[in-house]
Parts: sequence; structure tokens; C-alpha cells
Amino acid sequence: MFYGTYFNVFSQTDIYRIPNYSFIRYNLNHISFLPDSSSYDSLFAKINKLVLKGEGQLNIVHIGDSHIQADYFSGRMRERLQTFFLGGKGSRGFIFPFKLIQSNNAFNFFVSFTGNWKGCCNIEKNKLCTPGLAGASAITTDSISSVFIRLRNKDYPAYDFNKIKIFHNMLQTSFDIKTDNDSLKQDFVENDSLGYTQFVMKNYSDSFSLNILQTDTLQKSFTLYGISLENDDPGITYHSAGVNGADVEAFLRCPLFSYQLSLLSPDWVIVSLGTNDCYSAKWDTLAFEQNILILIKKIREAKPDVPILFTTPSDNYRRHRYHNADVAIASRIIIRIAAENKCSSWNLYEIMGGYGSMANWLKSGMAAYDKLHFNKTGYYLQGDLLFTAFLKAYDNYIDKMKPF
Repeated sequence: MFYGTYFNVFSQTDIYRIPNYSFIRYNLNHISFLPDSSSYDSLFAKINKLVLKGEGQLNIVHIGDSHIQADYFSGRMRERLQTFFLGGKGSRGFIFPFKLIQSNNAFNFFVSFTGNWKGCCNIEKNKLCTPGLAGASAITTDSISSVFIRLRNKDYPAYDFNKIKIFHNMLQTSFDIKTDNDSLKQDFVENDSLGYTQFVMKNYSDSFSLNILQTDTLQKSFTLYGISLENDDPGITYHSAGVNGADVEAFLRCPLFSYQLSLLSPDWVIVSLGTNDCYSAKWDTLAFEQNILILIKKIREAKPDVPILFTTPSDNYRRHRYHNADVAIASRIIIRIAAENKCSSWNLYEIMGGYGSMANWLKSGMAAYDKLHFNKTGYYLQGDLLFTAFLKAYDNYIDKMKPF
């Protein structure tokens, strides 16, 4: 039995030293499973196989709003998961270069480009476009353009990749794409049926360039839906997709969402939405409930048995001044619907301190002055809290697996 020596790793309640704040309710920091955690057994079994045998790849997909687009919260979870578990380092995964459409990138990669690009986001209700998993798309009609991406590796052991999947429109009217250096290319797969082009490289790298070219008069434009940076190594890949201002309904306006999610073959899906749903004083609670149900359906269309975790929105203020009491209502709705649909939940609202706690986070130097967002320190603490809650759930699974 491999388990015997492995159980001791999880004997501590909190693996990482989390700062002690009087307003944070550490006793509530757990993932809630109703009726039980059996839906996570396949996820935990994959982690065991990865750690004990060094085999397999684990894919996690985290979708959300501005709290996820910047990738501090989700990036912290990625870092913790990939560095805690022996052999857990995977690849960076799915990204979208928001700089192309004049928005903020995730902090951990650099983007430069040539050509004129126009954007489309899922928060734009009346715009005719087809965003996918990223919740956004970038379109160019320039006959020659390029995109350069380099991963930043300041806070984490270097990411690298040897597979680049470019999710884009595959019509005859679409421009062609090439890598910056064909001598590095080992294989090229243009998969019309899957909706992406894949470059397999001879060597691992932390950067790449794409050249978008018109090679035929029939070609009129190019639409980019996202990029997945992958490798062949065993490990955990933590994909993230967040859009500033997104509510649950925004992701229902993504026709390619379920299909592109299925291509990532998620082993765990985390949903961090709700902040923008209840930000308006005139929000519709019934519509909110219905939209969550539809989103669950869309996720399960991508992978029927995938475990889904809903995180509740954080305490916040409307227009910087007026405390938003509706966050508590939104959180209760999320937790109830999650339980009714065999999903799990993590109640950030209550864990962070509940009603009025955003003011405490601000005073402690962890929140932005808009009392809606957090700074890097605040998001990192949230990532540490969620990671610790996840480890507690995994610890319980290991206890069930102990030989007697």
C-alpha cells in the first residue's frame, strides 16, 4: 500500500501559514458537499495517481468575472496546487490575450501584437459575435498581423510548453496562421472539426509568436477565441477564463462555451460569479436562479459527471459608498442551487467575515478603494483559503481510503 506513508502529509489543519485576522471566520473555511462528496472521488483518485505514480494529467477550469480575469485569485490556486502536490506542476493552460481588445491581461503573461484588432465580450448584450469559453473574442481584418506571448515566471517556477492550441474560426474566409519559426515546429494539426489549430514544437518554450496572414482572396478576417499552452508532462493544468463585468447570464451568451470547455476535458470546474448579478439594486433573483441552472446544464453538456464548485461573491459596496446587502441573498441562492444540483459550494462571503467585512479587508490593506475588488494580497489570501478548504476535503477522502 502506497497510502501508509502518504497520509501523514495532511495532518495539519492549515498547510500554509495563513495570516490571522480577527474578522475572518476560519472555522467556516470548508467546501460544502450535499448530499456527500462522492462526486469528487474521481478528482481525488486522479490526484492520488499523479502523486503516487507520477501518471496522468489533471485539468481544472475556473470561470468568473474581473476577480478571475486578472488571475490573482485563480493564479494563487494554480500555484498552490501545482507546487504542493509532488509532480503537480503542469502547464499554464487556457488564456486569452485581452490586450488585443484594450482590456487587462492576466498578470502572469506578456502580450504584444501588430495589426488592428476589435473585441467582443460576453457582457455586450446586443453585439453580434460568438465568444467561447474565454467569454471574449478578438477579430482582425488586416491581411498581415501578429501576436506575441511570453509567460512571466517571477512568482512561480518557470512554466513552459510544447503544444500550442489556437482556438479560432475555421471558415474558408479565415486567414491562415503560422508560428514565428517553422524550424522549431515538429507537427501541425489544423482540426476543422475541433475548432482549433495545434502546433507541436520540438523543444519546450515559455514564449511564441503567431503570424496571421491572408493567403487567398477568399480570406477576409481572423477571429481568435483563446489559446491553450500545454505540455506532455504529468501534472495539474489550471485553466482560467474571466471577463470584467461578467454575470452568470454573460456566459450563457457564449455559443461555443460548452464545446470549447469539452475540449479541455475538465476534471473540476470552479465558478466564481454573482458579484455583478447582484450589484444593481434592481437585480432579478428569479432570473439569477434560472441562469445558474442553465450554466450548470451547459457545463454538464461539456462533461456530464464533472464536479462543479460554486464560490459565493465577496462582501462589497455599491458605488464605493452603499453597502450591498444583496450579496448575502445571492450567496444563499448559489449555495441552495448548488446543493439541489449535486454541486459543491465555498462560501467566501461568510468566510471573509460576512456583512460589512469588506471594510475590514480595506483597513487591513487587502482590498481596493472601490470596496468591490481586492489587491494582490487580498486575492492571494482568498486563494490560500480555498486551497486549504480543498485540502481538507482531500484529507477526508484519504481517510476513507485508509487500509484497516
